[in-house]
Amino acid sequence: MTSGRSAERRQDAAAVVTGYAAVTPLGDTDATWEAVLAGRSAARSWPDLDELPVPVACRVAHVPAGDPRHRGRDLAGRAVGQAVAHAGIDLQSFDPARVGVFVGTTMGESAAYELAVDDGDASAFDVDGAAGQVFGRHVAELVGSRGPVRVFGTACAAGNYAIGAAADAVRSGAVDVAIAGGVEPFSRIAAVGFARMRAMTPDLCRPFVAGRRGMQLGEGAAFVIVERADEAQRRGATTRARVGTLGLASDAYHPTSPRPDGSGMASAMAGALRRSGIEAPGIGWVSAHGTGTLQSDAAEALALGTVFGAGGVPVSSVKGAIGHAMGAAAAIEAVLSVRALETGVVPPNVNGEAPDPALRLDVVTTARGAGPRAVLSCAYAFGGLCSALPFEVPARSAA
Repeated sequence: MTSGRSAERRQDAAAVVTGYAAVTPLGDTDATWEAVLAGRSAARSWPDLDELPVPVACRVAHVPAGDPRHRGRDLAGRAVGQAVAHAGIDLQSFDPARVGVFVGTTMGESAAYELAVDDGDASAFDVDGAAGQVFGRHVAELVGSRGPVRVFGTACAAGNYAIGAAADAVRSGAVDVAIAGGVEPFSRIAAVGFARMRAMTPDLCRPFVAGRRGMQLGEGAAFVIVERADEAQRRGATTRARVGTLGLASDAYHPTSPRPDGSGMASAMAGALRRSGIEAPGIGWVSAHGTGTLQSDAAEALALGTVFGAGGVPVSSVKGAIGHAMGAAAAIEAVLSVRALETGVVPPNVNGEAPDPALRLDVVTTARGAGPRAVLSCAYAFGGLCSALPFEVPARSAA
């Protein structure tokens, strides 16, 4: 048993979200949330993708098209600016050496690679302006950070890695505030690769549905502002959610397929709950990875059954609505997880209204006013990377 003073110290050292923003194919944060609750999908055919095996995708149309080689930076800049405004934070009042930047991505500025091939002049290609680290530098410049800048190339789990690392840095006192999230511009390279793997659906992504035909590529960016609870309280900030401790595991099974029994995924989930001091029954919603592929959804369902019991927790995936934004996916889902805690509403499984009974999941088919006190946001990636990140209503840490 711990003393009240120890509990108080833990609360003071907690990492909390004070602001957030997402830029998705459904719009910015508010528009995305309302569209997901309404069950809308951003998927459509794009004339400029007609040469690709699958021309259907979820792309961000409301952000003006500029230099395609800077598309990711344009998306990131919009999300970061909105997150800072949402937090009501004056970053100039902080020591710039104690402002951290943590970013997840998969492909970096993918269009730069594509255009280098199209131009036929590889000598003009600037890898330093195209690889993923460019996003970290860009965000640091935007917010005036001279603190740690970390970029995670852990594929489709990268957003969780970035936010989890940011929370650790804040809790440990390594930084006073962190800007954390993920960004991924649409990638034709990825679209061709997934299509050749026969992992992409030709119409709609339908997570956890019988007869599901695969994933759908998306793009976007999302960032959260993470601070220590006591510092956020001191400046009068609105504390929107407490960030738990990231759970990680490795399947070590196959380059692209998950371990069929879902044991790696279950290990990441269980580890996140254990390290965050949350009992499995306390989770009111799992924001699932839910890509809509046969293998991944089946393995994830088994993992959820291992941790929560068959049908033991409400589950849904937003990838039917906004596609799979790879390195930005978990960051977008983190923002929606915090919004679910704030509103007390669990969003539905878009395009997944008829869940596969063989998966034995409690799939949320219409928005539920379930009032979750804690959510678990899960993200998995090629190479057997498994991650799970909990978020809680701040009242729990004050109890």
